[in-house]
Amino acid sequence: MFKRFSLPVVLGLIIIGITVGVVMTSNFGIHSKASAGQQTAFLSMPTEDDDDEQQNLNAGNFNPNRMFVNVVKNVRPTIVSIYTTKKIKINRNNNPFYHFFGDPRMMPEDGNHNIEEIPQDGLGSGIIVRGDGLILTNYHVIHDMDELRVKLTDNREFDAKVIGSDASTEIALIKIEAENLPVAPLGDSGKLEIGEWVIAIGNPLQLTSTVTAGIVSALSRDINLIRDRNTPNGIDDFIQTDAAINPGNSGGALVNMNGEVIGVNTAINSQTGYYMGYGFAVPINIARSVMQDFLDFGEVRRGYLGVFIEPMDAVKAKGLKLDKPRGVFIPGLADNSAAEKAGVREGDVVLEVDNKEVNQPNELQAYVGTKNPGEKVTLKVWREGKIKEITVTLGAMDSGLASNETGSTRTESSRAGKLGMRVGEPGAAELESFELRGGVKVLSIEKRSKAASSGLMTGDIIFQVNANLLSGVADFRTEIDRYNSGEVVNLRVRRQANNGLMDRLVFIELP
Repeated sequence: MFKRFSLPVVLGLIIIGITVGVVMTSNFGIHSKASAGQQTAFLSMPTEDDDDEQQNLNAGNFNPNRMFVNVVKNVRPTIVSIYTTKKIKINRNNNPFYHFFGDPRMMPEDGNHNIEEIPQDGLGSGIIVRGDGLILTNYHVIHDMDELRVKLTDNREFDAKVIGSDASTEIALIKIEAENLPVAPLGDSGKLEIGEWVIAIGNPLQLTSTVTAGIVSALSRDINLIRDRNTPNGIDDFIQTDAAINPGNSGGALVNMNGEVIGVNTAINSQTGYYMGYGFAVPINIARSVMQDFLDFGEVRRGYLGVFIEPMDAVKAKGLKLDKPRGVFIPGLADNSAAEKAGVREGDVVLEVDNKEVNQPNELQAYVGTKNPGEKVTLKVWREGKIKEITVTLGAMDSGLASNETGSTRTESSRAGKLGMRVGEPGAAELESFELRGGVKVLSIEKRSKAASSGLMTGDIIFQVNANLLSGVADFRTEIDRYNSGEVVNLRVRRQANNGLMDRLVFIELP
């Protein structure tokens, strides 16, 4: 039998049931509609009749596809093709085609007419940075070329002339006679972060106006590209990206998702000469500084600290009582340099420059390289367990911004003998030439030894261990043997350099 309920109870149950049913229906309806909308956006192909709202991927109006398209639409017209021609001379007597095919028109007429000039063509890219035809590109694209011709995306062509070129940064500036050209907006590469989406636009492999996309894989990458060409004071400081870059992309733009050029595509890391995963671009802040110097002075005027710089490692950090390897180590200074005048000392570690953290020599080089002589920079340095701020008024660079010099060192007998180097007594004349009263000469260094990785070089004169001056080999051994295995000592050394004598501070961990 059913129990009878009063009328108020029945009415209450009915109201509760209706309310729950409405809520559940509403919730399911919302979720179902949202899910279907998202699936439709991802899986269906948009039609020409779709409006912007229908093409959005979600309610936040975020559409990656349109972001890439819009960036390319704005920047692509500012990227040009640069056709280059270099005339190379060949000796027709040495050309096998002249002999095998016997074309009389190709045969040498006499000894005075056997040299022939033939054109060698090349292709690169460029970025329009001013409406009157100023174009930024790479040094290697235009260097030593006899003819330069620029083709715009609208197929107009112009002869170009070089305004300036700088091998040490791989940047060049050229000019065509044109007006009202589209201009690429330049961004701030100093704000770039690893993981950002970027787009490379250029003319690889004869394929003009090619667009590829990737992310920023690394910053401040030192790939020894410029120094490997024996370019004094080369600044190897590149943005690394996995956006495909190939021959012909050189001088083109690396662009962020704001549509700003943040790099000039320059090189690839490849065993085949073609894209294998990574490309490299000169940061636009460096390129902009070089370009402005060309326009203002007709040459590059780079600020000069006058310090020798090395990367930090665990041994140096231990010897300097730093919590971990960080900053850039200064083993020596050029005589009368801007840094020396400001109070920078041998053995300082530069942690920051103008509040920008630096942990690799090329980072310090690149930043100072964007400054002009006479400008001031503030260094935050680690010295004797404390942080000190030093303001340096930069000098003019004569023979370089800074040098990355590394060397090696070791000794013979007892703990000193386990360092991996052989030392001897320098002669009186040698000490006099080194302007020293005592010390030991490094005669040889073993490979893969602690000495070999410390910065010592054959021919160095070690004249001080920590704070103690040396008189000779016996003194050196005594000083080294005072310390325990694993301790770090610093050696003051003097060596012959191109511009005279140079003192360096070398840290070595005892075996």
